[in-house]
Order: sequence, then structure tokens, then C-alpha cells
Amino acid sequence: MWKDILKEIYDNKIEGLGILPHYNKYSILNIANWVIYNFGGTPAYEPYPIPYKNKKHVIMFLVDAMSYNTFKLVLKEGNFKYLKQHQFFPATSVFPSTTANAITTIMTAQPPAKHGFLGYILYLKELGSLVSMIDFSPLFGDKGIYEPFLVNDFLNIKTIYEILNELDVKTFTHTHSDIVNSGLSKVHGRGGNIKGYKSLVELFGMVYDKLNDFKDDKSFQFAYYGYVDSIGHKYGPKDRKYKSEIYWFLKMLEDEFLDRIDLKDTAVIITADHGMLESPLDKEIRFSNKDEISKNLWIPPGGEMRMMYYYTKNKKGFLDYFNLNYNDYGNLLDINDAEKINLFGSKLDERFKERIGDYIMIAKSNYSFVYKYGNSFVHLKGKHGGLSFHEMVVPLIVFG
Repeated sequence: MWKDILKEIYDNKIEGLGILPHYNKYSILNIANWVIYNFGGTPAYEPYPIPYKNKKHVIMFLVDAMSYNTFKLVLKEGNFKYLKQHQFFPATSVFPSTTANAITTIMTAQPPAKHGFLGYILYLKELGSLVSMIDFSPLFGDKGIYEPFLVNDFLNIKTIYEILNELDVKTFTHTHSDIVNSGLSKVHGRGGNIKGYKSLVELFGMVYDKLNDFKDDKSFQFAYYGYVDSIGHKYGPKDRKYKSEIYWFLKMLEDEFLDRIDLKDTAVIITADHGMLESPLDKEIRFSNKDEISKNLWIPPGGEMRMMYYYTKNKKGFLDYFNLNYNDYGNLLDINDAEKINLFGSKLDERFKERIGDYIMIAKSNYSFVYKYGNSFVHLKGKHGGLSFHEMVVPLIVFG
């Protein structure tokens, strides 16, 4: 079955651009909709064809930046008691393939076009500023200063917790204590019970305790693990440390959790929000407000290093300049082009178009575009946000 799914994902690509999100059936959007379907709700989108329904308890472990190919390699090389006995499946991320956007899709069961968290850095007209969508901060200023303006009102659709609460399902979020109070965590956790953990032992213990404490109820738990992403950014996904971080998460998942539970009434899902691509220093296209390209922009670009949003003074002038100088490194799409290929899962309303600007740049091969926002350039060896297989395709493992 996984080969058929992988073929459908491959067939949904555009040569020269990359793997498109498979919003119709095989993406993280569809995994989230399966959760609603499992508990008897009405999903807004086609559920991923997970072979279970009516499970009393669902636990989703999300490993930030665990790519499909690296998971396969870790599984092949590692000594696993349960994982090797279960078939796993591929799924795509959404666009852009980055945390703020992808996890919001999971936490709302809606595509990016509906929730509006369209990248790491967005221009928000209501604040007149480029904003980090992780901690709701301006690019230059104190962390979280926009939080009072955004936490309660920015997401104007229901979270998955609010949907499940209406179905009489108890809901819980587990995330690292360092980010439990971030603006994004507060938005994602709306309607649920959010708790922080400091170690993997504590995480698996907390999930196990909640499963037992609410064994007579219906329950959904979402557990986020972010260190694979951190290691991958710093050392690159080809480094042993990236693979080892994935291995030890999965190994401890088996020893500290799967070994202790009865799966009769429970489904355990392990997946990721996106993957990661190696993009070394010599593949970075670096520029700042002093470079010629920036003369065509009225504010710095938004988005990511593997995809950028450009807010132009003159659309045609910018397009001509980019194609003359950067066409070998990235593709430019305007909003109409993006909607034709269903890049965001639906048509964007005008408010969301303002957040994106005039052009969407998607990096080619393993190139990346790095803008100098502050006093120096930031180098990340591993990156994501684009449409390569490494960034877009993630594993889905289900026990039940």
C-alpha cells in the first residue's frame, strides 16, 4: 500500500518545482482530519486512510523535521522491537513546509489558505510590521510584544481541541517547557490542556499518565518533540547527530511508552510536520538591503530561507531583475500561479494575500536565499520550507 501512496505523491509533483502538498488525501492535513473522523466527527477534508476508526484514545507524537528518507534509514539500521513489525506510510507536508504553518494545519485540520499562518516571517498589515509567527515578535524588538494583539484573535477558526471537545473528547498537549508559553503554543493549545516537559522520560510518562487517568473517557493527546529540527538546522540532516536524535526518540518511545500500554482501545500516531534538506554555505544566495535586488522591495522579504515572500515596489521590474540574475537558483510564482496549482490548499482571501506579498520564491535544488535582517547573516546547514522530496515527504506510523 505504501508504494501506491508514494506513487500518488510523486505523481502530484511539478517538474522543476517539486512535490506539491497532497491535500486531497495523503498529507498531514488529512492525518488531522482522520483524528476528527475517528471520534465520530465530520471532517472538513478527506481523512488519511488509516485502517482504524472509533478508537477510544488517540495519541499523536509529532517529531519536528523528521524526514521520510531519514526515518527509513534509521529504521533499517536501528534495533527496534515494535517499529519494524509495522508498515509505515508516506505523507506530504503543506506549503510552506515549515513549523508555524504545518503544525497550525494539524492543530486546526485546515489547510494554510484557511488558517493564515503562512510561514515563519509574515507581513501583518494590521501591525505594519514583519512578524515572527513563532513568538509573535517584530524582527527587531522584544519577544512576544505582539502577543496581546494576536493570541486571542489571529486564528479565527476552531482548533482541533475545540472540535473534539464538542464530541466529548478530553484533549491534551505536551510540548517542551521552553516553548510552552510561546505565542504559537498558546494559539495551538486553545481549547486543550497544555503542559510542558523537560525530558523525554517526562514526556512519555506524562502521556502514559494521562492515558490511564482518563481511561474511561475518550481522549486525544498531541505530543511535540522539537530537538530533531534543532539538531538538523545546526549540523545538517546528513550528520550522524540528526539521525541519532531520531533514533533515540523512537527507541525511548518503544521502551518508555509502547512497552507499557495496551493498544486495544488506543491508536498511536508518529509523524512529522516537515522534513529537512542539506543546504551548505556555498549554496546560499546572500543579500541585504544594500543589494540591487532590494531596491525593488519596499520591505525585506518574508517567509523562510528555502522559500521567500517578496513585497515589491514594481512587480514587473522585480520579476525581470530576478529572472535575469537568480533564475538558476529559484522559481518565482505570483498568487494566481500559486492558486492554480493549489499550493496553499484553497484560494487565499485578501487578508492572507497581503501577508504573502507579490511573489513567492521557491528555491531550486539545494539552494537557499539568506537575507541579512540584522547585523550579520545567519547560516543554517539544514533547512526546510521548499518543495523538495526531503522537505515535503514525512513518515506516518500508526499502532493500534
